[in-house]
Amino acid sequence: MPVTPKELRKYIDVNRVQRRLDELSDIGATSDGGVTRPAYSEAENEAFEYLLEELPNGYVVEEDSIGNVFATPDPDAERSIFTGSHLDTVFNGGYLDGALGVVASLEAITAVYESNAELAYPPTLAVFRAEESARFGHHTIGSRAAIGMLDVNTFSAVDQNDIPLWRAMQKVGFQPENLSEPSIDLDRVAAFLEIHIEQGRVLEESGDDLGVVSSIRAPVRYEFTVTGDYDHSGATPMELRQDALTAASKMIVSIEEKASNAAEAGDIVGTVGTVTAVDGSINQVCGEVTFQLDLRSADIDYRDNVESTILEEVERIADSQEVTVERTLIDRTEPVTLDDDVVSALESGAQRVETDYQVMPSGGGHDAMNFQLAGIPTGMLFVPSVDGVSHNPNEKTTEKAIEDATRTLARTLIEYE
Repeated sequence: MPVTPKELRKYIDVNRVQRRLDELSDIGATSDGGVTRPAYSEAENEAFEYLLEELPNGYVVEEDSIGNVFATPDPDAERSIFTGSHLDTVFNGGYLDGALGVVASLEAITAVYESNAELAYPPTLAVFRAEESARFGHHTIGSRAAIGMLDVNTFSAVDQNDIPLWRAMQKVGFQPENLSEPSIDLDRVAAFLEIHIEQGRVLEESGDDLGVVSSIRAPVRYEFTVTGDYDHSGATPMELRQDALTAASKMIVSIEEKASNAAEAGDIVGTVGTVTAVDGSINQVCGEVTFQLDLRSADIDYRDNVESTILEEVERIADSQEVTVERTLIDRTEPVTLDDDVVSALESGAQRVETDYQVMPSGGGHDAMNFQLAGIPTGMLFVPSVDGVSHNPNEKTTEKAIEDATRTLARTLIEYE
């Protein structure tokens, strides 16, 4: 007999999910209530060790050469649905980003097996390293390695202390191999599913407890270096200055205006989230400024058009302010449309557990997008972010949302064919 939603629910323990999230939040805890578990740090290692200790008896664990973990009670299954997320965080981030997807996936898999449900594709818990770009400036390193999408430039990326990624891997006990080839058997992966906090306020504003993700916006990112002249703030007349900080400020304001206007006609968001006045001081005209641009859309053609408009405007302002500007492309990722059949399966699961949900795009990038790009049917579930807060110690969601997401995932693991 098929397992009913009511029967399956008794195998899901939300208190156990919350306990695991709380205990993970103690690993890398900061003084103001946040979590710092950078990619390939001792804290990230400790989080993985904690998770392995929480696995029920009977799980078979495999670890690839860069530390990704795959665990399942049924390693001999010909095909499997992979589900999970990551355990690293941004600096002073929240306790849900990544960890929720791992812990909820473990709970859903456990419930499915304890219910003795008949499964077309026995599930595998997938836990990835280094999803966040906070330390090395490169995102989703672990999942890209799993599907063979890493290149030598990524391995050479350095952190704030000039430690390259490959060396950081070695320092915490890993010996990366040739990861231009997948570290998992992609033919065995029937689908990939991920639970994540929304990282915005759409669900909270609508009052829905769940989002079924239809597509994932992708960024193009640049670093700009604006160069003028360093001069004394008191001795240099205004008309003789080549002020890099003033020029950069005009560029940033213009980027905001261009992105805002473009957002009225299509899907686009643009952000300048960091500015550095190099050797700046209160008593001198600044001669060099760097800032970074993150431009995202689910429509690659529209994003490319807005990108061109912004780059032309930055050059125009540099000329008008008599400074120079150089740009370095940091990253360019394709937007991803998730698999229609998986989206439908997740919608069906949400309906079966009788939760309020909506179909929506994702503004942030996730491990899930790499699996879809590799041709693996992929889907995501979002839970609300209270006040839209993410990557912050105040990151929160609701217990009901966690339960509904876990139940929806479990139903989908059972019913996906």
